[in-house]
Amino acid sequence: MPRAAWPCHTGGVLRLSLTLLVCAASLARADYMDHFVVREDVGPRKAPYLGDAKLVLIPIEVAGFPPIDEAALQRFFSPDDPNGFVRYYETASLGRYRPRVTVTPKVTYASCPLPAAQFPTCEIARGDISAFTAGMDMMREAVKKADEAGFDFAPMDVNGRKGVADGWVDGVMLLTNVPFGGIAFPFAYFNRGDNLNGGTSGPLVVDGLKVGHLAIAGENDQFVMVHEFGHLLGLTDLYDESGKYDGLYLSVMGTWGYDPNIPLPDAETRFRLRWANWHQVQGRQRVTIKPVETSGEVYRLGTGDEYFLIENRGPGGSFDKSLPERGLAVFHVDRTVKLGGVEGNFVERILDCVNCDAYHPYIRLLQADGLFEIERNGRFGRGDLFGTGSFLRPDARGIPFSKMNEVNSTNLYAGTASGLTLDDVRVLDDGSIEVTLIAPETGQCEERLCAEGEACAPVTCGEQTKAPSCAATGGLWPVLGLLFLEKRFRRREQRVFARA
Repeated sequence: MPRAAWPCHTGGVLRLSLTLLVCAASLARADYMDHFVVREDVGPRKAPYLGDAKLVLIPIEVAGFPPIDEAALQRFFSPDDPNGFVRYYETASLGRYRPRVTVTPKVTYASCPLPAAQFPTCEIARGDISAFTAGMDMMREAVKKADEAGFDFAPMDVNGRKGVADGWVDGVMLLTNVPFGGIAFPFAYFNRGDNLNGGTSGPLVVDGLKVGHLAIAGENDQFVMVHEFGHLLGLTDLYDESGKYDGLYLSVMGTWGYDPNIPLPDAETRFRLRWANWHQVQGRQRVTIKPVETSGEVYRLGTGDEYFLIENRGPGGSFDKSLPERGLAVFHVDRTVKLGGVEGNFVERILDCVNCDAYHPYIRLLQADGLFEIERNGRFGRGDLFGTGSFLRPDARGIPFSKMNEVNSTNLYAGTASGLTLDDVRVLDDGSIEVTLIAPETGQCEERLCAEGEACAPVTCGEQTKAPSCAATGGLWPVLGLLFLEKRFRRREQRVFARA
C-alpha cells in the first residue's frame, strides 16, 4: 500500500535525506505532525481541526496519464457524498470539524513537470531524494497556476488557532494523475525559493494569505488524500515504515489499504483532536459504551503519558465497514515513544516511526484472543476486539511486555501494575457494550487536554449516580401504585400485631 509521510525512505537514502532535512531550516518553537504534543501551533504548523474550514483542492493533470474524473472528484469532496471526504471528517469529529472543499480549475501540463532526465516516466519512487527540489518546484507552480487561472484564495481562511481567520489558508490539497503515492509536506519549513509574493523562503503567499503546508496524492487516488490531510491536522503516521509488521489497525493514520472502506480514526487520535466524548475512569464502574460512529465515546483508564483507551467499534454506517464484528477496541498508549514538540523532530519520526516497534509502539491495539497475530504477522480479524465474556486484568508477575513475554494485561510496558482492569464484557443487541472498568479510587480526575473548550475535560470522571426518575420506572402511576401497596402492607402488619 502507499505510504504517506514525505519522504518515504529505504536503505542508504535515510542518512542522506536526514542531513538535507535537518539542515533545511533552523529550529523554532513547534513541530509538524506531532500528534498534538504542541497544541498552539495551528496556522504555521497545523490546519484548524475544530469548527468550520475552507479547504482548497487543486487537480493537476499531466497528458499521457489517465485523466482526472472531475465529476467523481467533485462528488467525493462534496458534503453530499455519504462516503466522501467531508462526511468522513464530520462523522469522525462528531460534527466538531466541518470542512468544505472548493475544487480549483484543473492545472494541466502537456508533459511531465518534473525534469525529464531524472524522471523519464514522471514516476517518483519511494525514497527518491532527488525529487526533493523538483517536487517543491511543482507544488509552488501548481499553486501559482491556480492563482493565475483566476481562483481566489482570499475566502479560504475562516478559521485558526482562536477559531477565527488568522492569515493562513485553512488547508491546501493537490491531486495529481501521475504515478505518485502521497505526501504531506511542510513547505514553509523547507522553502528557500520564491514565495510567490516578491520574496523568498517561508510560506507561499497568494491573495494575501499564507500557505505553509500541503497534502498531495497521486494516481487520482482520492482515498489517499483522506489520510494525507490528516497530517495537515497534525497527525503522524501510525503504520510501520520499517516493514516488520503492519502497524496500527482501526486507524485512518495506520494500516489501511486506501480503499472505500475507510476506517475511523483510532481512540487516541480522536481524543487528542478533541473529537471524542471522553470519560475518565475512577474507582469501579459498570458502564455502557455506545458505538463510536454515533457517540464518539472513549473511556480512559489511567493518567499521565501511559494509559489505555477503550471504544466500541464495529461494522455499520459509511465507515469501518470492513470490521468483522462489533466489540471493544482497547488501545495501549505511551506518549513517551518518539514524540516531540521541537520543530524538525518530525524528521526523526519519519526515519524511526512511532509505531515501528510492534512490542512497544506509541499506540498498540490489544487483541482479545491473546494470539498476538498483529505483532507476529500483521493479521487483524475476528476475535481481536473484546466481545462478550472477555476481560483484561493485571499480570502479577510484573515482567516487562516483549516478544519473549507475550501476555495480555493492564500492566505498563515496564511490567508495573497499573491498578486497571477491564472485566465482564457484554455486547448488547442494540450494538452498545456493557463492561466493568476499574481504576484507582483517587487521583484520576485532575488531568485536562487544554484550558478551556469542548472536550478539554472528561464528560464524566468516576461513577455517576442518579436517583431514578419517574420516567425510568415507567412513569408516575407505578410509583403511586407502590406507595399504595406499601400502605396496605403496613395496615395489614398493624392488624396482625394488634391481634397478637
